Amino acid sequence: MLFSAQTVAMFGGFFASIIQARWMEPAEMGRFAFCLSIVLVTSLFFEFGVSSAGARVLALALDAREQRQALGALTLMTFVLSIAFTLFIAAAAGPIDSIFNKDVRWLFIGTAALAFFQPFQLFIEQACQGLNQIRRLSVFQLLMSGSYLLALIVLIAFGRLNAGTALGANLAGTGVAAAWTLARMRPTFSGASRFVRLALKETRGYGFNLYLARVSGVASSRSDQLAIGYFLAGTAPLGMYAIAQKFSNPIAMMGRSVAVTRFRTFARLTSVPARITRWNAVLLVCAAVGLVLFGPFVLKFAFPKYSEAAPLLIPFATMNLFVGLFQPYNVFLASHGRGVELRNIVLIVGVATIATLLVTVPRFGITGAAWTCAASMALDYILHVYYYRQFKRTLTKQSE
Repeated sequence: MLFSAQTVAMFGGFFASIIQARWMEPAEMGRFAFCLSIVLVTSLFFEFGVSSAGARVLALALDAREQRQALGALTLMTFVLSIAFTLFIAAAAGPIDSIFNKDVRWLFIGTAALAFFQPFQLFIEQACQGLNQIRRLSVFQLLMSGSYLLALIVLIAFGRLNAGTALGANLAGTGVAAAWTLARMRPTFSGASRFVRLALKETRGYGFNLYLARVSGVASSRSDQLAIGYFLAGTAPLGMYAIAQKFSNPIAMMGRSVAVTRFRTFARLTSVPARITRWNAVLLVCAAVGLVLFGPFVLKFAFPKYSEAAPLLIPFATMNLFVGLFQPYNVFLASHGRGVELRNIVLIVGVATIATLLVTVPRFGITGAAWTCAASMALDYILHVYYYRQFKRTLTKQSE
């Protein structure tokens, strides 16, 4: 069920990218990509590990009544964090515009109210996992993708699609999905204070470690767009970069979806089955080769405004190939609670990526950024294999 939902949501996001490539100019696409990166990165800083700790609190709740009370406590905490995040976006609009010089001040101010819903995305996802409500999680992901896609179609019909309205549609889609899902989960706020204290206790330990890893990972994954926004003049280069990146994302999504569905199975195994890594590699290589061979023709004839982005498809295909390859190892380590190893991987890759981008983007522009990301994901794959083999040897010794 979750695999199907993620697959449909992936194609929904892909169609949204096609709509943007068809009806948005590269400069507007660049402004949208830049603002969305800022919102996604900064929203995680305001999460503080509450959602991750909340998933554990919900999983340990003894009955349905306690689950609803815990959910009410976490909803109140996320509500407070969302208000703080909204105020931050409105207040930071001017400084961000001054630093990056991308004419986005009023775009941020105009969508600040809708940014309120962004912290609820991670909260809903973690809450559904903690309660083992996979069907609800699947519907939530479909609602986000479907609402966003529908909003873009409406904007096209009225001739109002631009960077600001596209960002608003993205945030509104999250809001619709979060509101519907939370209403169906029926949190109760009576007696929630006990679970607020419990969630804060879990956040200081377990949740905060995951928070650091998540912030580092997202900051690293979005650092390329932020570096392009800072070092390169105008927003058109970032628009070209964002479209090429979006066209290649489905490659990695295949490996990620398959690996996630095997989480529970991996937790009971001592190694990743060879058939999974073999077929995963075959599918990823075929998808990457297909993108490199046919992607430039699609851009040239279907999206001529973005035809200059064709050379970027090679590094992005390489990048997503490695992202897909390390997914089985990532999920295997996560299923066995190897948080330290995953944190180390994120930190090493994050530092290496940011340091390299500071050199390659000023000198080689968006091409340098794309190849930097490809090299970073190759390093990510190597580190995953290294830690996986180390842990596998540990499991083997324990079983002897």
